[in-house]
Amino acid sequence: MEPLHSSDPARIAGYRVLGRLGAGGMGVVLLGRSRGGALVAIKLIRAEYAGDAAFRARFRREVSIARQVRNRWAVPVVDADTEAPAPWLATEFVPGPALSDAVGTGSPLPERSVRALGGMLAEALEAVHGAGMVHRDVKPGNVLLGLDGPRLIDFGIARALDDTVLTATDAVIGSPGFLSPEQAQGRRIGPPSDIFSLGCVLAYAATGRRPFGSGPVEAMLFRTVYDPPDLDGVPAALLPLVQACLSKDTESRPTAAQIRTRWAQDTAGQSWLPAPVTHLIASRSTQMLRLPDIESTQFVAPRSEAGADTRPAAPETPAPGRRRFLTYTAAGGAVLAAGGATTAWLTGGKGDGGTGSRGDSGRTKTRPVLGIGLQADLSGALSTQGRAQSRGARLAVDAHNAREDAPFTLKLTTVDDRGDEARALAAARRFTDDASVVAVLGATSTAAAGAVLTAYDEAALSVVSVTDGDTRHINRVFLCARPNNAMQMVPVSSYLGIHGLDDIALIDNETEYSRQVTRFLSEGLRTGGNLNVLAETLPSGSEDYVAYARQLVAKRPGAVVHGGGWQDVAPFARALAQTGYRGPKIATQAAHDPRFLREAGEASNGWLIVSTAVDPSSARSAGAFAQAFRDRFKAAAPPFAAEAYDAVRLIAACVEGLDRESVSRQDLVPVLRTTTYEGVSKPYAFDKENGWYTGDRGVFFYRAKDGRFRFLDTDPAEV
Repeated sequence: MEPLHSSDPARIAGYRVLGRLGAGGMGVVLLGRSRGGALVAIKLIRAEYAGDAAFRARFRREVSIARQVRNRWAVPVVDADTEAPAPWLATEFVPGPALSDAVGTGSPLPERSVRALGGMLAEALEAVHGAGMVHRDVKPGNVLLGLDGPRLIDFGIARALDDTVLTATDAVIGSPGFLSPEQAQGRRIGPPSDIFSLGCVLAYAATGRRPFGSGPVEAMLFRTVYDPPDLDGVPAALLPLVQACLSKDTESRPTAAQIRTRWAQDTAGQSWLPAPVTHLIASRSTQMLRLPDIESTQFVAPRSEAGADTRPAAPETPAPGRRRFLTYTAAGGAVLAAGGATTAWLTGGKGDGGTGSRGDSGRTKTRPVLGIGLQADLSGALSTQGRAQSRGARLAVDAHNAREDAPFTLKLTTVDDRGDEARALAAARRFTDDASVVAVLGATSTAAAGAVLTAYDEAALSVVSVTDGDTRHINRVFLCARPNNAMQMVPVSSYLGIHGLDDIALIDNETEYSRQVTRFLSEGLRTGGNLNVLAETLPSGSEDYVAYARQLVAKRPGAVVHGGGWQDVAPFARALAQTGYRGPKIATQAAHDPRFLREAGEASNGWLIVSTAVDPSSARSAGAFAQAFRDRFKAAAPPFAAEAYDAVRLIAACVEGLDRESVSRQDLVPVLRTTTYEGVSKPYAFDKENGWYTGDRGVFFYRAKDGRFRFLDTDPAEV
């Protein structure tokens, strides 16, 4: 990192600028830190591009699309302001070196590392192409190396620059020596162009040389178009696929999915990089510890009405153990809030109280109507959770509308998206087009939530999620009303430490959810607790669970933690039971599903389940709610019903705290993030910067026993 220049800003939006990471033709890359302490790389666009209206339109579009790229090996765009005088975007900061730094010293990577690199970068490109994008600048400088894998950066920007830059004489998008023949000739390009560039990167990683040589740009471009690549030194086992990537014929190149499949490699339990590179990564990470201290965050309390539970949130002071966990999870890649333009929408005026709305009593005819949307999976794979949210939300609406002193009537509109991305987007459009809706509860599934955030952001419509904690799902309108996927593992770390357990078998089933929970727990145990982690990979849908379980038990783990969903934990639990293993067995919220109990049978007994959903029938704080739910629906309140009840009441409390006859969507966005609320399931508070849940008692333990999940509350010492 270089010192700041006199022309560099000291602050960009909510980020304190710490130094320069680099500079290029389109602008400068700065290292920034949020008020919450997370590091980001901020790309500040040069003035000549900022003044081009066409570029701004493309930049706005590409940033929006780039936010939808969700893959563990692609560094996400987490914040941006496309309308600023100098537009900028921020991505997750990776402290590791670029591939060009690691190999540029004359140290090519060994065959195993190149194979792993190719498989993981292909997976990243598969996600980029799946989002309808072409990277256009895959090169060693855009590949950052981490201990767990590479990170592809700068997707979503090259296409925004394309039309602008190509109007200049002799200008070429991409980096000579790593671009495709079609790029060199200025022809239309697609995903195969990125595959050609990937082939160049892999050849460079294996040999330390560019496959089309160096020298004048014109000479490199000529060789790229007409000459065969120099692949001398590429290991024989890798040569066929690298050659296929570098075919001049676009139709002959493999797809990203094909490369990922052919070069998939299990890197669990060992470093995928040679020792000199891991030492370089460690050195870069150590430098980050010497950065300036975090500045304190000021929380502003919204104006509240007597009786409304809208106490201001105060900066949290974690216990030492949790502070350590927060430190290393941030270093591992926590993401930040996204920005953008806002649009004001008003609630409906004086009306009929919402007659005909489901959950609306219709008893008051003079109060204004406040619309709340509920987007949920009511008939798909997660319908149990979706229906629980729907019923909890309806109870909250009825309770509010029954109040004599309520200043407005709540109107709940529910849409079933079935957990499908296309239907989710249609549901979002319905709510964004309805001017009476000022906030939305949903969506149930991670895929549906990711599909709609851009639409809600464009409409400045707040989204409160009680089920989705994906660390990639974040922007200025999103509130995660539960600890995110990484932070739900904090009590697991405490549990393992309190009980003196070591040699922790940590199983990743190669899904994005599993990656998030296992990655952060692994880093925490190794860094904060100095524990030995037996990193294991058991792909989802594997066939021979028994053989895998026996191999695992032979390593004598002190505890087993599985990061997958119930579909994978259930057969693994049956296989583990056959081995006679008696140590602690822990699963995450993805296994907190009755289907785990049914499929695992007696093998589920003894499993400890971590969940962000309270059991209303067992938690004292939710007793009244549990009884009201049973009276209304003739059944026990399921997980996430109480959380949905709280979310609706939180939204209503925030509106009441504004004390206005009409409330805009824009008014509500900042208020939700600076309000604390004592719910029946747990206390609610949010990080002002990124909308993540920061309240206490947000994670709960359950013990599987006799076909039931038995609620154990939150204290690891008592589990």
